[in-house]
Amino acid sequence: MKIEIRPAFDEAVMAAELPVRKAAAKMLVLLQALDLPELWKHSGLNFEKLHGMIEPTTGRQLYSLRVTGSARAIACLLNGPTLVLVSLHVQHDKAYRR
Repeated sequence: MKIEIRPAFDEAVMAAELPVRKAAAKMLVLLQALDLPELWKHSGLNFEKLHGMIEPTTGRQLYSLRVTGSARAIACLLNGPTLVLVSLHVQHDKAYRR
């Protein structure tokens, strides 16, 4: 699978703490070794559709991937298949706490 990295994703990874940076690098290596059906089935990445959310630049459906327990990558799929890493959200779990 081809991977495209948007500047916002790259900047967020570089600004993150070391464990998140290492996990993001490990995720990129893993993604390059997978094809699309394997990505859908991979339980560690937990690739899931973000219902009702689209990427503004391409108009494509957004998906999330697990980077760490508290960090998620937001991505979209282009033809090819190309996975575009759009952004990184750290402390993902805190967004759902009351």
